[in-house]
This record gives sequence, C-alpha cells and structure tokens, in this order.
Amino acid sequence: MGNKLRAFRHARRWRQRDLADQVEVMSRRVLNETLSVTERTISRWEGGDTPSLPAQRVIAAVFETTPEELGFPAPAPEVAVASGLGLGDGFAAPEPDAVDAFELVARLTRSDASDATLAMLARRVDLLCREYPVRRADELLAESRRWLDRTLAMTDRRLTLTQHRETLVQAGWLSALVACLTYDLGDASGAETWREATAQLGNETGHSELIGWSYEIAAWMALTSGRPADAAEYATVGEEIDGTSCVSVQLAAQRARALALAGDRVGAEAAMARGRATLAHLPAPADPDHHFVIDPAKADFYAVDVYRMLDMREAASEYAHRVLDYCERPDGSIRSPMRRSEALMTLGTVAARNGELDAAVAHGLNALGDSRKCLPSLLAVAADLNTELRQHNHEPVVGQWREALDAIRAPLTLES
Repeated sequence: MGNKLRAFRHARRWRQRDLADQVEVMSRRVLNETLSVTERTISRWEGGDTPSLPAQRVIAAVFETTPEELGFPAPAPEVAVASGLGLGDGFAAPEPDAVDAFELVARLTRSDASDATLAMLARRVDLLCREYPVRRADELLAESRRWLDRTLAMTDRRLTLTQHRETLVQAGWLSALVACLTYDLGDASGAETWREATAQLGNETGHSELIGWSYEIAAWMALTSGRPADAAEYATVGEEIDGTSCVSVQLAAQRARALALAGDRVGAEAAMARGRATLAHLPAPADPDHHFVIDPAKADFYAVDVYRMLDMREAASEYAHRVLDYCERPDGSIRSPMRRSEALMTLGTVAARNGELDAAVAHGLNALGDSRKCLPSLLAVAADLNTELRQHNHEPVVGQWREALDAIRAPLTLES
C-alpha cells in the first residue's frame, strides 16, 4: 500500500508537503471538514499505516482513482447484531438499551453503495467541473443533468449517514455547475432555480463552501445584468459564510467588480487585495481548470474587468495580456476560451478609448468568434466596447462590429 501511494505521488511530481496540501483542500470538498495532514502523516501512510476510511476517500479523490487501486486494505465487516454477542454459551442477556444501540449501529452502517461507487461519483463530478472552461455549454449541461439525476437517485438507496451526506454534497456541486451552464446559455430564470437548489443542498449538509458558491453565482448573475449593488451585497454575505476557502477569493473578486462598476476605485482595489491575500495562504490547486477553484491566473482575469471598468487603461491592458498568455498554449489550442474572449474584448475597449478603431473592432470580432461562451458575461463586457464605438457609427469598420454583435444577441432577443 505504501509503495502505491508513494508511486502515485511521484507520478504527479509532488513532494509529501504537496500531497498533504491537496488532501486538506479535497477534504473540504468531499467531507466538508479539513483533515489535518502533515508531511509526517504522508510519510506514515507511505510507510504502511492505514488511513481512516474518510481519509482514504479523500486521497482517492485527489488521485482520481479508488481506495482499492491505491492499495488500501478492504475495511473490516460492518458491526452487526450477530457479532458474537449471542444469548447462549453462558453469556448473560444484554440489557434492552444495549440491544437497541447495537441495532441502531447496524442499521446506520448498512449500505447498498460501496465506497468505490462514491469515489467514482466524486471523480465524475470533478471531471465535469474541469470540462467547464472548454466544452460546449449545451453538451456539458446535458451530461451534468444526467449525472445529477443519477446522484439524486442514489439517495433513495440504503446508505450510511456519511454516504447519504456525501451523495448530497456531490449533488450540490452538480447543481452549482448546472446553474452556471444554464446561465451561460442565457436562461437566467432557470439558472436561479438551480442556484437556489445549490444553496439548499449546502444548508442541508452544512457545507459552507457550497453555500458560498451559491452566493458567488448570485453575485455573478447580478453583476452581468447591471445590478452592481445587489452583486456587492451577495458577495459580502457569501464572504461572511465562508471566508477562508477558495470561494472567498472569488467572492472578493465579484465584490471588486461590483464596486468598480459603481466607480468606487478604493473599495474595488481593497476587495482585490483582500482576495489575493487569502489566495496567498491557499495551496495551489491540483487542477486550476476546475471551475470551482481559483488560482493566481483566475485572479488576473478578474483584475482585467476591474481595471477596464475603472478606465485604468494601462493596467487593464497589462492584465489582459497576462490572461491571453495563460489561455493561448504554444500549440495554438486555447486553455480557457471564455477568459480569452473577455480579455480580447477589454483590449478592444482600451483601443476604442484611445481612438484606434481598426484595432478595437479586430479585437472585438476575435472575441465574439469562440464557440464556448457565457452569453451574459460576454455581452456585458461587449457593452463597454459598443458604447465606445457608438460615437463612430458612421465608420464602415464599426458597421462590421454591430452586425457581428447583433448576431450574437439574436438568440437572447428571440427568447425574450
């Protein structure tokens, strides 16, 4: 077992400290509590000590595998009433309360689902969340809804209390993902329904990070629909609920954007600084493409918006180029089309403000060209560029921009 765990760690090129950090981060997502893990803990596990069953599930989720594949021994049979506490062979009859207690333990530990099933579910949910930046929203939404239906169906099976809670937590993450994808496709009403479901599942399971993300989604939707005051309020409430995990960093970023949209430069920069300070104390995520994690590259993306809204052109351009450098791989593939599009739109807005119409339209048309879009977010950023170009409507190049923008808006216009 120890050799397998060490081999899995070496395959990721992690130090023992890195694995300990990843276990702590993943434990919040899987268990909604932080496992206290140190390098010494990892060393003991690699040396042959067997982690607890909850720790095994967390480690398996970190490596996207099962406890069995990691080489952990199968757990001992569950405690049952007929476990040697018989009434014959000279044993005294147990007290009624003791019988009831053993029956309770037996029922609570019976399950129709194995830990391998739950580990597989957690891996699938993580995979879907990692596909968010690049996969077509309609396709990913359809698959996420199917997995959400399967996950909720699992709650009708006989599960232990721990398994039941873990299943609801995974349903919460899927619900949050469905909310985001639904909003990406322009269905604000449907997205709000799924956001509320995320909040309810977070409350039912006592999962503060899920609740925090439900407020982050609310802030995002308010911001992109032109309600900065509501967005700032949602972000503030969310930070009060969960002020230490990665969602608090994103909540701070949403508050910074809301304050910037309202023209409050001091407040916006203070919110960004608070988010970066929290981020500096969090371990680097194992997979930064996961939609519900944040890393310095994602923080740069939010800074682009803040500086564009505040008309700080030099800073907006600098951070937009940072985002493009991150998104555009050397082989020409795009790591995050949506971030790239909004960075390009910001460069277009800066160019328009500087009177460079050809460059502004070129950036804008490039930004509209990616197939993976969040329509409300993209159109909110495009509105800034459109405002700057409107005063040049007589220019033929601006006509090209208007036609392209109208084509993107058309589905939402027809739906409304």
